[in-house]
Amino acid sequence: ISLAMTNLQRWLFYALFAIPYLSVVLGTVQTPLTTKYFLHIQLLPLLLLVIFGIYSVWTVLYRTLTFNDCPEAAKELQDEIQEARKDLIAKGFRFRD
Repeated sequence: ISLAMTNLQRWLFYALFAIPYLSVVLGTVQTPLTTKYFLHIQLLPLLLLVIFGIYSVWTVLYRTLTFNDCPEAAKELQDEIQEARKDLIAKGFRFRD
């Protein structure tokens, strides 16, 4: 999986979040609304990071708790392990059991 941003993702991030955020924080854009909620706007990246962390933890926990067992696959894997052991013993390998 590639974690690199594509050019489209990078430009969308700049256009939709980074440029407006920096223009408000650096004082380039001042409106009554941005002045009133300036602290909230400054803390927005931290809030987004916390929300992403909570979502990530929730997703991992949910998928761990709802992980499905597959007894047929476990039986098949055990059979393949036994077959491989027999094959190795036939070729002269000795196990320490």
